[in-house]
Amino acid sequence: MKRRLFLASASLLAAPSLVQAQQRDITLLVPFAEGGSTDQVVRALAKSASKALGQEIRLENKPSRTGLRLLSQLRGAAPDGSVVMLFPVATLRALVERGVDFTMGRDATPILCLAGGTYGVIAKADRFPGGWRDFVAEARQNPGKLSYGSVGNGSVGQVTMARLMVKENIQAVHLPFRGAADGVEALQAGDLDVMAGGARLHAAVDQGEARWLALWSPARNPRWPEVPTLLELGYGLTETAPFGLIGPPNMPPAERQRLEAAFTAALRAPSVKAVMTRLGMTEDLRDGPAYAGYLAAAAGEEAALGLRPETRQ
Repeated sequence: MKRRLFLASASLLAAPSLVQAQQRDITLLVPFAEGGSTDQVVRALAKSASKALGQEIRLENKPSRTGLRLLSQLRGAAPDGSVVMLFPVATLRALVERGVDFTMGRDATPILCLAGGTYGVIAKADRFPGGWRDFVAEARQNPGKLSYGSVGNGSVGQVTMARLMVKENIQAVHLPFRGAADGVEALQAGDLDVMAGGARLHAAVDQGEARWLALWSPARNPRWPEVPTLLELGYGLTETAPFGLIGPPNMPPAERQRLEAAFTAALRAPSVKAVMTRLGMTEDLRDGPAYAGYLAAAAGEEAALGLRPETRQ
């Protein structure tokens, strides 16, 4: 009887705390600088979700290559939904590579997966006329002679290219650039063979400065319908670097579902869709359990690749 009274008392105490939290602003931790493509989408989502929740969602931008400090901040927050975090692939990768003891569900609450980008590999307009297959053939004939660029070690472009080269058993030199514009400039100058990446490459293609060799999306993109995907080329591989929303550990299911519902509705808002279309992003909606399953599988793939910060090329 005493145990039942204790549990009942605890639940009565928890309920007011949740109600109080739902009357406060929500802090959304974002490991990206203001103004970038992901930040723009997240701001549009937050604005729309705020209306559904009846709470202001305030973005707290703390640019970070890994997001691990923000993750530590999140883990110390109250599990009442007042603090959540945008969780990018880079943070998952950092957890795996550094051997951090972290389990989604135990150390954080997966709320939902939101969206992903359009990534691929480009070359100068007059290079590799046969597309990606031409790059592979030339790389095989000239081991270690061709080069590929990305926006840095551990970026989506670098890691996906590493996966592709393992699958093809070819070698190429990785050249990291501070930004995609520098990589495109190197392509134009003939100092780089291909450049891998996402949104920052789209304009170069549209302006005729470069052309896609392959896209890494699950399906062809209506914006560039002539460009094949890796799936079509037989790789069984896609990469959109999806990002989602997570909360502190032990978040009550009702609060997780409340946030999931608000952000799901936000994804369907015309204002959000317009921003995503402009930036080449696509919806990748998965609920909390499905998102947790995806992250577990992705972590396994990262571990199998065996990349480490000190050994990346």
